[in-house]
Amino acid sequence: MSGTAAVAERTGGSRETATGLPVPVRLASVYLPAPLPREGRLAFWDPEGDPLPTPPGGTIHELTVVRRHGAGVRRRQVPALTLPLAGALPLLVGARRDPAAHPATACWGAAALHALRLVARGRLLPGLTPDGHDAWRAGPLEPDDIAHLRAIAAALPPEGHAVPLPGPGALLLPEPEALVRSFLDAVADTLPRTPAAPHTCGRPFAAREPQSLPAAHEWAAEVAAGMDAGVRLSLRLDLSAYDVFDAGADDGTRAAGAAVVQVHSLADPTLVADAAALWAGEAAAAFG
Repeated sequence: MSGTAAVAERTGGSRETATGLPVPVRLASVYLPAPLPREGRLAFWDPEGDPLPTPPGGTIHELTVVRRHGAGVRRRQVPALTLPLAGALPLLVGARRDPAAHPATACWGAAALHALRLVARGRLLPGLTPDGHDAWRAGPLEPDDIAHLRAIAAALPPEGHAVPLPGPGALLLPEPEALVRSFLDAVADTLPRTPAAPHTCGRPFAAREPQSLPAAHEWAAEVAAGMDAGVRLSLRLDLSAYDVFDAGADDGTRAAGAAVVQVHSLADPTLVADAAALWAGEAAAAFG
């Protein structure tokens, strides 16, 4: 056993958050999004059903999760310790490579590191929630950023997105990719809001309290246009494998190559289609 693993075993994998609360990283974690991204929280729960430690100043809440039941699944109430994003980020980052960490918590640690790198690179865009409140989001994202996001989502175990979607009917869980993306946006909406920020540049996009901006919808759409909404165009040169220059066919057709107009989605930079296919309705449905 390595020295790191031995220490983790002796301490129970417990780490302290920014609030000073010791939280065992052996617990599974799940992100709980909120209408206002910065108000999202991380919930830590024990899939084994053991009692949770109650740290000083911490609060245990009941959390509804989906668990295996016979050949199927069902809802189940479990105790959970919930933390705001600012308090959970240090724990998640530390759990990323902690051998004692639950796989779900380690995976959310990878998401936290990805979000922090995006913020450090200045990948922040201002916008509005559906209710018209100020909110930052992560973006614009490069193809490598999208690929990393999807790799994290693919690795997220069931315990990491076990809270069912609200509403009657069939039992549905959130899509891991959408949940990880909302987590990135929540981190982006949290970090710029320092205590001094409202005094420096005003309350919108700086204060933690919701700021209603009903007259800013048009401005928000202009900010998104060309950044993470809409499309951009490019030319792909298809050259002949044999004739670099047009040799001039007898019938006047050009055979050396062609310039093909391509359309790239700004919301998903990995989505590319030929303009002709898009116009003919043969492109991916994600283009709309």
